Parts: sequence; C-alpha cells; structure tokens
Amino acid sequence: MQMIKFTYDFELERIEELINASDAKCVGLQLPEGVRTIAAGLVEHITGRTDAEVIISGNSCYGACDIDTGLLNVVDILFHFGHTPYFRSYLSPADMRKVHYIELRSEVDVKPVAEKAVDELEGETVCVVSTLQHVHRLTDVKTILEQHGKKPETGKSPRLMYEGQVLGCDFSAVALPCDEVLFIGSGSFHPAGLALYTGGRVVAADPFTTELKIFNGEAERKKRYMAIARACDATSIGIIIGMKSGQFNLVEARRLKDSAIERGKRAYLIAMNDIIEERLLGYRVDAFVNTACPRLTEDISVEVPVLSAREFEIVLGLRDWENLI
Repeated sequence: MQMIKFTYDFELERIEELINASDAKCVGLQLPEGVRTIAAGLVEHITGRTDAEVIISGNSCYGACDIDTGLLNVVDILFHFGHTPYFRSYLSPADMRKVHYIELRSEVDVKPVAEKAVDELEGETVCVVSTLQHVHRLTDVKTILEQHGKKPETGKSPRLMYEGQVLGCDFSAVALPCDEVLFIGSGSFHPAGLALYTGGRVVAADPFTTELKIFNGEAERKKRYMAIARACDATSIGIIIGMKSGQFNLVEARRLKDSAIERGKRAYLIAMNDIIEERLLGYRVDAFVNTACPRLTEDISVEVPVLSAREFEIVLGLRDWENLI
C-alpha cells in the first residue's frame, strides 16, 4: 500500500470514522489541483481500511463555492479538501450533510519566512492574514513581529471560520486601518487581491520557499481602471454566467443585460462551468462581464477587456469610480 507523505494534514482517521459511521458504500474525493498527486494514495488508504468504493473528482476545486454537485449526486459522502464552508445555502440540507470539509492544514514552519519578512515591512501596524492552510500558525507570526517592535493586527470575516483567514473573494479579515498587510501563503492570487482591496502595500511571504514578493495596491487598481476605460466604448457585451453551484447568479446577469440594452448596447448571456481564456476566444464581442467569482476577471487575458459586475456598473454609469472596491 502506498504511504501518504505530504506537508498537509489529511485527517485520515477522521475520514475513516466518517465513512464507517455513515456506512457509505461510495465515497467521492474532490481535491485542489496542487495536491492531486496524492489522490491515488488516498484511494488506497481508504479502500484498505473501509469497504467503500472511491471516485476522484476530475473537475475543478477552486473553493467552497465549487462543490462537484455532479459527483455529489452519485456518492454517499463527499470529502472536499482544502477549504472551509462558505456559501453553503446553494446546497440542499440533504446535500449539506453529505459534504465534509478536510481543511489541509499545512505542517510547514512559518517562523523562518516571518523573520525574513520583518526587514521588508515598512509600517508599524501590520495586518497579518493567510489562507486556511496557515491560519493556525498566525500566532507564531504575530509573536515574531511583536519581538521586532511591530504591532500586528488580525481581523475576522463574518463569513469565514477563522481569524485572519482570507479567500480570493473575501478579504474582510484585513483589520483596517493598518500601515500594510503581511500575507502568509503561496502564489500571487491572494496577495494581488489584497493589494487591490486595500489599495496599499502587501508583503507576501511564502513559507514553503521562504521567498518574499511585494504587491502595490495602486498598481493593481490601475490595471482594473485601465480595463474599465477600455470597455467604455464597447457596444457588444458577453455576460458570463458561472454554472458552478456556488457561483451561479442568473438574476445579476439578467439585470446587467437589461441595463446594457437600455443604454443601447447589445448584450448576450453566456453560461460556462470553467471560465478560462480558451473558452472565450471564439466569441466576437467588445467586452466580457463576469458574474461568477469576481477575481476571475483578473486572471483572464484576452484581447478584449473582462470586467466584474461592479466594474461594468461603472461603464453603464450605475456606479462611481470611487465606489469600485
């Protein structure tokens, strides 16, 4: 049997207990792309200790809003890895009882990168945030900052489970006002969004590589203002409806379509599961509007501008530039 060795806690004992307690015969696993290398080992572990059949979701797993409802319909229990509950109202009570969240807490030590980040922090009051995988280590980070004369602050989103936890679409854990933000985690997706949200400076500290990156809020907002400006002359608009269960917002899409038509524009509703560049290239429109996850607009690079719903409201004259964020 393949041994599972990774830098995250997969809560294997809890998974076994839940399967046996529910007498589940068919089990679903939904994992983010970055940890799918361990999927085969998980299957072997589960089938070696329970009588359940296991099906791995091959679809995306971007967040708690991205439950694989198709797989959920054919399994007795679904383990969704890497996230905590968020927009759960889109699931029926029966489906909610079938989904169990495995948080994937990281076991990596964050103290080395926190020590390194101190030299890059220019302000005195620092808001410390992280993704779910490292929130349990933020106390260590705050202690190090205090030892170097900083004043660390951490807030909590009313929609998330833990203090200091942020999502790509929810940065309300940022305890403002603060001089700057220290983000503990990997990649550019979250720190770029934090810079856009706060308009200030964000120091991103990766505990796996101990690398630091600086994100400037003014620069991130300038990118979005440029996209809005480019879309002001658009006459044909493709309004994207996200078909993922937690991102579906047909009411918003229709509202924006009607508002665009009232202002003399042509608008078309386009329903998509995965909103990626390749899926947009064949449409001949002057701009796209994304009514699903608002952060997707920043990750798509096509020739025409791609706006969030709020950004498109500025184009339509329904919102002031100052009220974008």
